[in-house]
Amino acid sequence: MKKSRIIIISVIAIIIITTIIYYVSLKFYAEPLIEEEVIEEKLPEKYGEILDGWEIYIDTVRKGDYLGTIMNRYGITAQQIDKIAKMSHDTFNTTMINVGRPFVVFSDTVINDVPVAKIFIYENSRISYTKYDFRNSDTILVEKHEKHIDTVTNEASGIIKYSLWQTMIDNGYNWDLALALSQTFAWTVDFYSLQPGDWFKIVFDELYVEDIRVGLAGVKAGVFYHGGKELWAIPFKQDIAVCFFDTLGNSMRKTFLKAPLEYTRVSSRYSTSRMHPIFNQAREHLAVDFAAPMGTPIFAASDGTIVGRAYGTGAGYYITIRHNSVYTTVYMHLSKFGKYNIGEYVSQGDIIGYVGSTGWSTGPHLHYEIHENGRKIDPLSFEPPPAEPVDSANIERFQIEKRKWIDWVKNIELKSVVESDKE
Repeated sequence: MKKSRIIIISVIAIIIITTIIYYVSLKFYAEPLIEEEVIEEKLPEKYGEILDGWEIYIDTVRKGDYLGTIMNRYGITAQQIDKIAKMSHDTFNTTMINVGRPFVVFSDTVINDVPVAKIFIYENSRISYTKYDFRNSDTILVEKHEKHIDTVTNEASGIIKYSLWQTMIDNGYNWDLALALSQTFAWTVDFYSLQPGDWFKIVFDELYVEDIRVGLAGVKAGVFYHGGKELWAIPFKQDIAVCFFDTLGNSMRKTFLKAPLEYTRVSSRYSTSRMHPIFNQAREHLAVDFAAPMGTPIFAASDGTIVGRAYGTGAGYYITIRHNSVYTTVYMHLSKFGKYNIGEYVSQGDIIGYVGSTGWSTGPHLHYEIHENGRKIDPLSFEPPPAEPVDSANIERFQIEKRKWIDWVKNIELKSVVESDKE
């Protein structure tokens, strides 16, 4: 009897132990094994090349340097340089360099104390660079690249004391922001009659390359208090383009700018009989002359196609833009052209040239003409029609966007004290 009890107890114990072992093993195998995450080390790179294994030489173009002479200092032969020159075409000059621009040489070989370039980088600008690849002995690759550009959204505000320009400078903003702001509100704010106490709040985008500011992308939204009213610029995408509208959905711009530049004064008005300053004779002057400093940017007064871009004896360097079947504008005495060529489409506000004094001119100014059905009309009395408002089909979407931007801009702190006032 005692022996039987021992056997039973032993069997029960074995069953219990077996059950425990089973469940423990079941849990162990059911849990997935946690593998250590392998973080792959990212090697530093520049211009699309991993820097490891290269000797890097950095320098700048000096006066008297040519691309060929620089490359020759880094082991590139005359035959290779000649081959590069022959790769040039109308839109890409492979040998054009400018004094002061940086260049970078990647080398892994030194012959007779001369580092031999396998990759040569010329920085055309802070944004673009040209890459010359000599690694393949049979082929030279020449490619133009754009650096990665970061867009950073910022806010700005200020109270006018003397002028918009001075307020921007006093509050630590860049000059190009003043220009962008004046373009955004060009049709609603008279910037030549700003009063102390007028103020603005805006949201804007800046462009950065490798943590260095390279430019302004533009104003995103804002409000300008002027003439006792808050004048809003609400961005809204209708059709294919983003345009600015007021709070009622009316377009912020007219079909033509009031003036295609930031001018100092009107030096000569539209007249059927004006004493010509060079020929001392009474002649028609069916245009308006805007005096401005040499090099002041000139904007396309409205969207259109460039149909004239040349030099004329009297006009100097000039641009003609056809806007539609009715209107054409002409811009004369330019010091130089912008980046747009004949046949290219430009949008209102694009820089098409710069103020100069070429042709029959006694000083830097812009001679500006508006042709209506082939007849020259007075630009200062011209009343252009407004651009299209928000379409009724898009009103509901516009109201949602408007609320978002108004809430954002209203929360921007208004800078009321400039640094000079704090001292």
